[in-house]
Amino acid sequence: MFVETNLPHVDELIIVDDGSKESLSIDKVIKPSDKIKLFRLPVDLGFNSHGCRNLAMTKVTNDWVVMIDIDRQFIDPNYAYCIFRNKSNLRKDTRYRFVMHTEGLRDKMHYSVNDFLIHKDHFFTAGGYDEELVGIRAGDREYFKQLVSAGGREVPLHDIDIIMVRLCTYYQNDLLKERIKSPNDIGFFSNALPRLLKERIANPVTKKPILQFDWFEIT
Repeated sequence: MFVETNLPHVDELIIVDDGSKESLSIDKVIKPSDKIKLFRLPVDLGFNSHGCRNLAMTKVTNDWVVMIDIDRQFIDPNYAYCIFRNKSNLRKDTRYRFVMHTEGLRDKMHYSVNDFLIHKDHFFTAGGYDEELVGIRAGDREYFKQLVSAGGREVPLHDIDIIMVRLCTYYQNDLLKERIKSPNDIGFFSNALPRLLKERIANPVTKKPILQFDWFEIT
């Protein structure tokens, strides 16, 4: 569904399989093509959105990138991508956010946390996501603060709507949550991590250790 929704509208579609043990390898579901690039981690490191997004951003060949989780869908993809392609006033120093719609939650609309439109140069003004957080289900908000501290802006696109096709892990019941979570999830910050993140928010760095894991491209 994700591929069918987005592929007609993009110049390239990059999918990173994080190596979760319970899932099939991505190439069992979709094959690479001229527009589809597939990458896979051979080892399940636990929650690793941080590293997977860094990997994808090092492989894009276009300047503007939509970063979106696979369990999100544009409500009107034709309209959304038309807006992306025709906004002559897009600023390279800005992370553009979408309106998230959810089912089964008290607050059914909010600005999505980690689905957005961004220029690849701006993404790396703060060096990419903090891979020291691999295994920990956190880090997006901390990284976005770094982007702002590096001189960036955040602008909501009020007319771009996405829907969460399943509840995030935090809201799942305990039984389902245990099935979804990797056995390699850490689930807590070490004492040093809050200090590291606080320092990077105060003084963003363009060079930090990223892609600190094995990966390969499926061809």
